[in-house]
Amino acid sequence: MASSQRLLRVLTRLEASLAVLACSALVLVLVVDVIAVDIFSTAVRGSPQLGVLSGIVACMLGLTLATGSGVHFRPTFADNIIPHVWADRVGDVISAALFGVFAVFAVEFVMQSYVYADRVPVLNAPLWPVQIVLPCVLASCALKHTVFAISPKAKESLVDKAS
Repeated sequence: MASSQRLLRVLTRLEASLAVLACSALVLVLVVDVIAVDIFSTAVRGSPQLGVLSGIVACMLGLTLATGSGVHFRPTFADNIIPHVWADRVGDVISAALFGVFAVFAVEFVMQSYVYADRVPVLNAPLWPVQIVLPCVLASCALKHTVFAISPKAKESLVDKAS
């Protein structure tokens, strides 16, 4: 129980650090491009693409951070069907299964991108290193929901610490 909470805390810190790094990269790229255009009257080649890729990474990491802190949207349509005591646990089981299935498809998606040598337009860089965040984030969400389904107290302790 305590080891799973410790694992989730370490995972959340890593994800938060990567999200800060991605947001910082986005801001840096945009600031450098604006300065280059305003002062030197020239755009930095590939800056819009780098900005978009950094934003995608930051947003995907935000999904798993929201999952870990319990601030994501939760549909309430089943609250009257399933007893309230079980609603969160059933929701976590369903969410873990969905995120797990999506993670498997995301792995296949990234593998195909690698095999077909998909590239980022203008930058001419491989796309799969950026896409790899997708299966990682989805697997992380699946892991978190699995732990929350098994141990609702782990969810409460993480959510309390995030608030």
